[in-house]
Formats: sequence, C-alpha cells, structure tokens
Amino acid sequence: MTAGTTTAPEAIHGIIDWLTTQPAGDVVDEISALSRHFALLSDPAITSAQYHRCIELFHTRALRLSTEYRARLREQGRPLNEPLREASAVLSAALLRIAQGFERVLEDAQQGSIRTLPRLNDTVAARALRLEAENFLIVQQAGLEAPADFWSCAHRIFALSRLEADAQQPPGSPTESALAHYKRLLSLGTLDTPGLAPAELDWAAEYLQRASNQLHLQEERPTTPDTTWYWLDPERGGEPNAWVRCEPPREGRLLYFSTAVLARRAAEALTRHDAGRNRVELFTEENGRDVQPAALLSRLRQRWTAPARRELPRREQHYSVDACVGLGAIWKTLRHGSSDEVSRWEVLNESPGGFSIMQLRSLAAGVTAGTAIALRREPNEDWSICVVRWLRSDAPGRVEIGLQIVSQGAIPVQVGFRQPERRVVLTEALVLPVLPALRQHQAILAPAGTYTSRRFALLSDVDRLYVAQGRLLSLDMQTSNIELFQFEIDPYPI
Repeated sequence: MTAGTTTAPEAIHGIIDWLTTQPAGDVVDEISALSRHFALLSDPAITSAQYHRCIELFHTRALRLSTEYRARLREQGRPLNEPLREASAVLSAALLRIAQGFERVLEDAQQGSIRTLPRLNDTVAARALRLEAENFLIVQQAGLEAPADFWSCAHRIFALSRLEADAQQPPGSPTESALAHYKRLLSLGTLDTPGLAPAELDWAAEYLQRASNQLHLQEERPTTPDTTWYWLDPERGGEPNAWVRCEPPREGRLLYFSTAVLARRAAEALTRHDAGRNRVELFTEENGRDVQPAALLSRLRQRWTAPARRELPRREQHYSVDACVGLGAIWKTLRHGSSDEVSRWEVLNESPGGFSIMQLRSLAAGVTAGTAIALRREPNEDWSICVVRWLRSDAPGRVEIGLQIVSQGAIPVQVGFRQPERRVVLTEALVLPVLPALRQHQAILAPAGTYTSRRFALLSDVDRLYVAQGRLLSLDMQTSNIELFQFEIDPYPI
C-alpha cells in the first residue's frame, strides 16, 4: 500500500472517530482512552501519510489532556493514591510513544515515504519536544522516574531537526522552534525538581518558556568552566549534569551550556520587582496560585548560579521518630503539649550537615517541598525543626523525604507586622534559637507571606506574658509554605 492510497484500514476509523469526539469527563478515563487508541496506530496496514495525519491530532489531544492532568496533580498530596499513580505512569508512557511517533515521521520524511513541506523537520521535532517537556513535568510532579528512553528520544529528535539546511538558528530564535523547545527541556533538567512543590514546578516551567531561549548550546568544551556550566551526552541518552557535581568525560561528543544567562535574567527580574516595577512579570493567572513568585525565582537564581553539592556523607540509620507535620500543627504541639498531631516515621539515613532522609509509610497528605516538620526521637527530647527539601515516591503509599534541620528546639509565639493603614494581625510562628553554624541571631519561622515590613510585634505567653518589638535583619529562607528570617529585639521601639 502506498502513501497515496485512500482506503483506510478498520483501525483508522476507530482512531478518527475517537479523535473527533469530546474528551471524557474524567481525566483518568481520558488517559486510558488516549493510550488505548494510540496503540491502534501501530497497525502495519496504516500508511505513513495516514500515520502522519493522525499523530498531529494525537499531539493536540495529548497536550490538552496533559495540561488538565497537571492541574489535578497540583491539588494532590504525596504520595499519590494508586489510581492516580497508575494514571501518571500510563500518561507518561503514552506521551513518550507519541514523541517517538513523531520521530518515525521524521525518519519517513528522510526516506521519502511522505511528502515533505518546508521546515517539516523543525515543526515536527518541536511538537515532539513539547510533549517531552510535558512528560518531564508529569513524572516529576507525580514523583515517578522518567521513562527509560526519555532523554535518548529527546536527543534523537533534536538531532533529526537539524538535518535541514536552514535549521541552524542563533539564540533568540522563534519560541516554537525545535531548538527553543529543546533548550526549555534542558533548562527544566537543571531544576531541583524534588525540591519544588507541583505548583512551583508549573510556575518555573512557564517562566522558562520565556527565559530558556537565551541558552547557548555548544559542542566545544569550555576551558575555564565555573559553577554555572552543565554538560550532557546525547549519544548515551544522558540528562543535564552540573559540572560541579560530576565532571564530564574527555571523550565523546558532548553538549555544554551555562545557566549564567538564566541567573542574570532572574536577578534583573527580581531587581525590577523589588523596585516596584513590572511586578506582573513574576505572576501568571493560573500557576501563580500557591506560589511565592519572587521567593521561588530567588531560589532558582541561586540554583542556576551555583548548584548545590553534597559536602558531607550520609550515614545509614534505621530508627523511629515522632513527627509533627505543618507549622500550625507544630505550634499547637509546642504550645499545648498535645500529641494529636504526632505520628511515627522511620529515619533511613542522615548526614552531619543537618540533612535527614525520612520515609513515611502512611499517607503524607499536605507534605510538599518547603513544608515545616518537627522531629524527636524520645518524648523527653526537644523537637528538631526541619524544612522539607525534596520528596520522592518510589512505591504506592510511601514517600521518601529529605529534611534540612533549621533548629534544635523552638518557642511558639505570635507575630504581627506593621502595615500602613491596616490593623496588625497576629500570626502563629516559632522563635528559633541561635545556631552558630547557620545564623548568629534568633530567627522567626512563620507562614509564607507573614513578612511585610522591617519591624514587627512579638507576643509570647508560654511561661509569662512577654511583648516586644522585633527588627528584621535578614530573610534567610522563603518557600511556598514558610519563611525564615533572623531578627533582634529593638531596644528603641516605636
């Protein structure tokens, strides 16, 4: 059968009928239908031309479905329940197969099996790479591992897009080109994704859709690489690697890029934001919810300037601890001595630098990157106050959580920041003691959005009534859930 044959096999009718119907009301049902109908496209009786026309429709449907599903994932706790975990894996596999289908279209065009159009390679590759980016976001938000062929497929598709004579484009090329989508995917690979809440990852992805096009890819090994350089091995299907964490081999055809341009652009946006100019630049209508854009972009800038690297080894441990999840629950437990908010967790390993990796064997509802958690080994010990740095879920009903210890012990207080023409509202917070290795002053751990001015009122009634005015010294940590800042008691309150 040739590309010009008009008689379609029975499979084509079923595929077209489904593609022209309205999506299912439930995204999980739609995911199952997408996977099932795309499998029909592998029928050997389907011609290359028919395959090409159908896969374009699958691309449109898959993008819409992926967007809706990611919105649902943003609302879920971790770990995902079994139906959503399975749906995430099925959708990830389907998106990869559709991207591989576009790879087949590119190969068919090379062989002359389909009629080529101007810039077909770039257009087809761009659509495939956009699906790859959606796939990346879904597996990260669901806490899954990327499919085995994920990065290899992306590198192969990008290589096929460069076969056209006019495919070489400088930085700043149109945002819908294959090069632009490839740069965005590589930029996503530089993020500390386990340390981002689902809504934060969505915001970062949308930000990078505008910013990543300024990346410059090169095959020449940099002579004096700094902390901003990354490398990858396309032939081996490698993901982007930070140079400071893993030095590249001397052999092989590698690609290199620096995130300095992303860090510089983020710094400029933050400067404009702090000056009150172009505040809308850091917000989006949909993904700005449940996100502190300025704080998040500041963390991303730090990541792009100098990726974190482990300096102290982890020690394997196995013991149980009491855990109290969420700043509000910690405040109540410290204030009233209640154990209603406490559950038992298992420590897997820890490091001298203050990081602990936990495993929660029951549902971790409400736990996201940036959540405050208190731990203690024995009932007579002080609580260790921690912040979630990353989450992984390698099995249903189980979450592995990386924690950074920010304090040994805490005092429950209330703080109220002064705001022009507004009544001071007291907010539950924790006073953290001085830790010479981390900070030289006391600190406040409060819900995100509490800090609004340099001075604030502090109220404590744990042992006796104590009222003072505090003066903020530095904002040390800010996530979508909490903020931590050093302060001193103002000797001259106003």
